[in-house]
Amino acid sequence: MSDKHDKQFDPTPQRIKKAREEGNVFRSAEINSVIMLSLGILTVAVAGRASLQVFIGEFAAIFSVAGYADITMQSAPQIMRDKVFSLGPVILPFMLLMMVTGVALNAAQSGVTITAKPLQPKLERVSPLKGIKRIFSSRGLFSAGKSVLKILIVGPVAYAFIKGRIPEIIELHTQPAHELPIILMRWIAILGGQILSILFVLSAADFAFEKWKYTEDLKMSFQEIKDEMKENEGDPQMRVRRRQLARQMIKPRLDHAVMKSDVVITNPTHYAVALRYDPTEAAAPRVMAKGMRKRALRIKELAFEHEIPVIENKLLARALYASVDEMDEIPEELFPAIAAVLAEIYRGRDRGVA
Repeated sequence: MSDKHDKQFDPTPQRIKKAREEGNVFRSAEINSVIMLSLGILTVAVAGRASLQVFIGEFAAIFSVAGYADITMQSAPQIMRDKVFSLGPVILPFMLLMMVTGVALNAAQSGVTITAKPLQPKLERVSPLKGIKRIFSSRGLFSAGKSVLKILIVGPVAYAFIKGRIPEIIELHTQPAHELPIILMRWIAILGGQILSILFVLSAADFAFEKWKYTEDLKMSFQEIKDEMKENEGDPQMRVRRRQLARQMIKPRLDHAVMKSDVVITNPTHYAVALRYDPTEAAAPRVMAKGMRKRALRIKELAFEHEIPVIENKLLARALYASVDEMDEIPEELFPAIAAVLAEIYRGRDRGVA
């Protein structure tokens, strides 16, 4: 495996597919929890009063016969079953709604993946050293900071809400008994709405972080891309796919070819070669256009016009011009040199350099 700093290329579709097969899928648990909590509060606000009447009726029935009911070891199971069947129509729809929502949220984030690999035992899961590394990793520190932030923000909001209603809480004993649950549900809905507005912001930050971290962990080095290309070389489907892509892109107009390129490598005046690298199209960089003298100058002019980076490398420009036809992928022996050029361009983009 290459060093982590060498992994500068976004994961290929095959790399993502393998990760999914191993159970490594993108998921933000925080946003799932917030949406589930929102749905729960909304359900209580909409159907809470009707559900409460059912519960009150059942408890009233229990207490009305509590003084003379014959409860024994033999009769208790039947009494429990009766109450479960009585309350089932109220509880079961809520449980099914939350279950279906949870599954739908996970499927919306990461798609449907069925695999047993995450259930396989691994020694690293019980390793104290690995556990410490996970705690102090970027994900562990982000989760810890997120938890502390929740306490620092949600705690004062809940405190202010309760403090503002202390006179009403003191007077609760004067309210009719059947009104108490309704008052409490109204307070829970108001407080829940205030807390959810904060949690939504935190969940959005968690979603963005988890998305970035997932892509960052799957990034590949050029050696890994090359190994993947070798692995796929004998796959007839991959060869057919590459031919289809080549036919789709064959001989585009010169300005279109340069506009689609990531870099133009020059001699600087005699040769110019425009390269494009997109892991979703091909496993290796592709020569989009090349030329000598006037055509080379035209390629450079188009590159400057479309703000495509122009790199002067005499030996590499000559080698590419001599050994690679337009729309063909570069040979393996040129991989290291091209990887260095692309890495420099990506670093420049990260620094805000055109």
